[in-house]
Amino acid sequence: MAPSRLETIRDMYDARAPIYEDDGKDGSSDFHKAQAKDYLEWMALSPGMKVLDLACGTGGITIPAARAVGPSGKVIGVDISTVSLDIARSKARKEDLPVTFHDHDISNLTGLEGIIEGIFDVITCASAMVLLEDPAASVKHWATLLKAGGKLIFDTSTNDSLVVGRCFDVVKQELNMFTVNGSKTAIGTVPKVKQMLVDAGLDPTQTFVSRQYDEFKTLEEIDASKGGNFFEETMGREGWVKRWYEELKQPGVRERAKEIFCQELNKMADEKGFVKSHFRFNVAVGKKG
Repeated sequence: MAPSRLETIRDMYDARAPIYEDDGKDGSSDFHKAQAKDYLEWMALSPGMKVLDLACGTGGITIPAARAVGPSGKVIGVDISTVSLDIARSKARKEDLPVTFHDHDISNLTGLEGIIEGIFDVITCASAMVLLEDPAASVKHWATLLKAGGKLIFDTSTNDSLVVGRCFDVVKQELNMFTVNGSKTAIGTVPKVKQMLVDAGLDPTQTFVSRQYDEFKTLEEIDASKGGNFFEETMGREGWVKRWYEELKQPGVRERAKEIFCQELNKMADEKGFVKSHFRFNVAVGKKG
């Protein structure tokens, strides 16, 4: 029996979790630390606040948030990666921080201890909206947990970011395979993200586009005519990310996958045959009235 979607995601992030603690082996681990630092600025925490960190992983946001709100505040982290949560709990214990962690699907938190409607000052969901099958429904649910004046912050990559990964999402969708991009709702632009917040009853006016994270991936011009090379380079990746592409290596699948990939890349190309790939995000900030 094939693993469920959540089981597959858990397996991927269980494998990845230890790398978040090692600056040298995975460039994305450094990016997530930088993004977490930005989130802390956007959250503008103060002592006594109540914070809910969704898809908290190894605690990159959760732990500094607990420091910021102090003993009079409350911080809860939720994730489905058992290994990630083990690391986060260990970090909290070392600093004697009273953080509560739940091993649970973030899309619906009904019934979880300490998660009550109308009590949170800030709710965050960093680098995880793409994993949700119905992000709009999740946002509506999370909005009910905010207190008046509270804010929800999450991010989605812009439509012109991480282009190679986006093409692979299309490939796997076309071949009816599991893809990290589970959402059927396109949320790659600020207007679409704002509408999601509005539909959840939140004020979206503080939503913005993040900086380009140049220190991790500079603006790239991709020659669409070399799409096959990009496909093969990505398929050859090792480490935890390798398992994302295993299905595409099956006999009779690889060539069709490459064809779809190249077609999609060409659709994005300008008149000169190039695609600009950024590394930036729509940062949704929804405030509850």
